[in-house]
Amino acid sequence: MLKDRRLRYLGRSLLVVVAAVGLLVSQASAQGERLVRLTFYYPVGVAGPLARVVDGMVQEFNAEHPFIEVVPVYSGDYDPTMMKVQTAVRGGNPPDIAVVEISEFPTLLAMGAIIPLDDYIAQHPGYIDAFFPAFLDNSQFEGQVWGIPFQRSTPVLYWNKAAFAEVGLDPESPPTTWTELADYAQRLTTRTGTDVTRWGVTISGGWNDWLFEGFVRQSGGQLIDFHGQEVKFNSPEAVEALEFWVELMQGLKVGPPHSTWASTPPDFVAGRTAMLYHSTGIMTFLKSSADFPFGAAFMPANVTYGAAVGGGNFFIFKDIPQENQDAAWTFIHWITSPEKASYWSAASGYVAVRADAYELAEMQELVTEHPEYLVARDQLAFGHGKMMAPVYQRVREILKSALDDAQAGLVSPRVALDRAQEEMERTLRSWIQTR
Repeated sequence: MLKDRRLRYLGRSLLVVVAAVGLLVSQASAQGERLVRLTFYYPVGVAGPLARVVDGMVQEFNAEHPFIEVVPVYSGDYDPTMMKVQTAVRGGNPPDIAVVEISEFPTLLAMGAIIPLDDYIAQHPGYIDAFFPAFLDNSQFEGQVWGIPFQRSTPVLYWNKAAFAEVGLDPESPPTTWTELADYAQRLTTRTGTDVTRWGVTISGGWNDWLFEGFVRQSGGQLIDFHGQEVKFNSPEAVEALEFWVELMQGLKVGPPHSTWASTPPDFVAGRTAMLYHSTGIMTFLKSSADFPFGAAFMPANVTYGAAVGGGNFFIFKDIPQENQDAAWTFIHWITSPEKASYWSAASGYVAVRADAYELAEMQELVTEHPEYLVARDQLAFGHGKMMAPVYQRVREILKSALDDAQAGLVSPRVALDRAQEEMERTLRSWIQTR
C-alpha cells in the first residue's frame, strides 16, 4: 500500500536520534562555538498537517548542525505568511529565512527586504542547474538569483475513475482538450430535480487566479509579462479562457460558480465533484482519503497544454547579521538537496524541485508504483513562471474580483476583464510606464 511504503520511505529518510542531539549540543559548548539561532517563517499552502513534516526536517537539520538552531514558525497559508513577513520587515525585526509565495518576489524586492544568493550559489558548482527551469522563472531578476525553489507545484486535473465508469466513460482516459472536458463534465453531472448532487468539474476558488493563468497559457497568452512590464488581462486569449469558464458554470451548469481552495479536495473525496482542478500538493491527502480510484492528468489543452507553476521559494533577509545569512544558506542548501527534495515530494505531493531527485532509488521505486506523482513534473515541459508584479496582493484582488463577477453571471467576461485591465493600469501606472 502507498501509505505503508510512504511511511517506510519517510522513516528511512527522516531518522532523528534524540540522544545524538544532546551529544552535539555538548560538543558545541565544549568547542566554544557560538550558537546561531535562525527564525524561519513558512506556510503550507494546501494542508496544515504538513507543518509537522517541515518541523521534523528542521529537527533533523538541527541535530546535524550543532552550531545552528533553526526555529520554525508555521504561519498558515501564503497570504498570512506574506503579511507576517511584511510586518516584521517594516518593524525592523525580519525573519532570517522565509518561504514566501513566488508572486510576492517583486514586493520583497521593492521593500529591499532580501539578498541575492549568487555568491552562495557559486560555492556549489552545478547546484542551481539541477532545478527545473520553470521553477527558476520566479527566482531571478536582472541576472541575479534571489530565491530558491522549495514547495513547488503546478495545477493538475484529478478525475474520479469510478464516476467515469458509472457514466460509460473510459476510467483510464481523462479529457485532453477543452472540448472533451465540457463533454465529459455534462455526462458526469448528476441532479435530483434542480439540485446538483455531483458536479462534473470544479475549478477551485480561492486561488482561481492561478488556475486561470494556466487556461490563458493553454490559449497561447500571458497575463503579465514581468520583465517586459506589461499587463494583458483583457487579451483575446484571456477573454477566450474566461468565456470557457462561464460556459461551464453558467451555460452548461456543470461546475459550481463559487468554491474555496480548502473545501474542494474534501468535496472531491466525498464524491461531490467528478473532476477537480487543484494543486499537485493535495496528492498525498487524496491518496490517504479517497475510497475510490482516481487519476491525475495534465490540465486539458486548448491550442496547447499550459500551466503556471506555483508554490513558495526560500528567501534570506537583508537586515540580519552576516553569520545569520551564512547559516540560513547552510539550511537552504541542506533542505534542497536531492535527498531532502525527494523526501518532501513523497511526504507532500509537491514536485521535487530538482531533476536529480528523481534519480534516487527510493524515488524511482515510489513513482514506478505510483506514476501519478510524475504528472506535475512532466507537465513542466509546458510550464511557465507564475505571473508577478509589485503590490501583488492587490493584483490578485483585481483579477479574482473579475473572475468571480463573470463566473457569477454578473457581467460578461469581456466587460469583467476590460475593467480589470483598467484598474491594473491605474494600480501599476508607474511600474508600467518605466518600460
